[in-house]
Amino acid sequence: MQQPDPKEIMILNRIVVFSVIVLFIIIAAIYLLFVSGKTGQYSDFEDYIFGTYVRIRISSKVNPSTISKAIFNEMKRLEKKFDPYIESSIIYKLNHSEDWVEVDDETLSVIDLALKIARDTEGAFDPALGRLIQLWGFSKFTEREATGTFTVPSASEIAEAASKSGYQKIAIDYVNKKIKTNGAWIDLGGILKGYALKRAYQIAKEFDKSCHGFVETGGQIMILGPKYNKTHWVIGVRDPRGQPGENITIVYLSEGSIATSGDYERFFIVDNVRYHHILDPRTGYPANKAISATVIAGDPVIADAFSTAAFVLGEDRWLFTRTVFPKYGAEVLLVTPKKQLLRTDNFRIYEMSDR
Repeated sequence: MQQPDPKEIMILNRIVVFSVIVLFIIIAAIYLLFVSGKTGQYSDFEDYIFGTYVRIRISSKVNPSTISKAIFNEMKRLEKKFDPYIESSIIYKLNHSEDWVEVDDETLSVIDLALKIARDTEGAFDPALGRLIQLWGFSKFTEREATGTFTVPSASEIAEAASKSGYQKIAIDYVNKKIKTNGAWIDLGGILKGYALKRAYQIAKEFDKSCHGFVETGGQIMILGPKYNKTHWVIGVRDPRGQPGENITIVYLSEGSIATSGDYERFFIVDNVRYHHILDPRTGYPANKAISATVIAGDPVIADAFSTAAFVLGEDRWLFTRTVFPKYGAEVLLVTPKKQLLRTDNFRIYEMSDR
C-alpha cells in the first residue's frame, strides 16, 4: 500500500485550516448582522429643544454620540431660526414687518410647503394663526401654567385676532425670494418638529446609511431603521383620556414617521371646560370634534401637519379625511369625543405585528 505524500498531507491540512477560518468569519459576520445588538447595541441621547424633550436611540458603525450631537445642533438651529418669539428669528422679522421681507431658500421652502398643506387640507392646518395662539396664551404656555394665569379671551378679542389671521394672507414673491404676511403672524409650530425630524433623518443617513433606531420629539417619532435592523418598533398610541403609559392601540413601524395631536398636552380648564392649543381656524376657538388624531406617513412633515389637520376636521368631516389624506401618504386614527376610533382604510395594517 502506497504511503501518502507528506507534502500532500501538509497541503490538505492547510486547506482544512483555511476552510475553518473562512467558516468562522462567515458565522461571525452573520452574528454581527443579525444577532449582535440585542443587548447594549443602542445608545440613547436626550436634549430639551422646541419646548420638549428630544430623544435619540441609535445604533451605528459611526460614533452614535457624533451623530446625535449633529442632530441636536441642527434642531437648535431650526428652533432659533423659526421661533416667532425670538427677535432675531426670521419669523419674528416677517411677523413684525409691514413690507416684503427677503428670505433665504430654506425659509421660502418651508413656508411654501406649509401653505401648500394648508390648501390641501382646506385650511384645517393653518400656519398663520400666530395672533390667535398668542391671544389664548399658548405662546408662553409653560410660564402661564406655572402661575395659573390662564383666561378665556372674549368673543370680540377672538374675532379681531381671527380677522388678522389666516394662511390666505401670506404672499410669496418667488422671483425675488420675498414674503409678506399682510398683518398675519406665522407660527410653524404645527410643522416645525416634522421638518426637524426630516433633517435628523437626513443627517443620520449622511453619517451612516445603515444606522437604525429612532428620533422622538414632542410625541412624534421618526424611524431611522428597523429594530435590530430587521424587526418593527412597537409604538403605543396614547389613550387621550387615560393615564400616561395607557395606550388606545399599538402600531408596528420599521420606517416612516408617526405623530399624534391631542387635547391632553397643552390645555387649561376654566369652569369645567377644557381649552387646548389646537385651534380651529374657522372659529378661533380650540377644535372640539376630536380628542386625538394620529397620522402615520413616510414623510415626518406630512405626519406632523396632517395630524393637526385631522384633529381640527374631527368626526364631522371624517369622510374628507378618510378620502383625501391617504392621497398624500397619511393614514389616520381619529379618536372622537366619545372615544370612538375612526381609521383610514390602511391604518389597520400598521396595527398588525406579523405583516
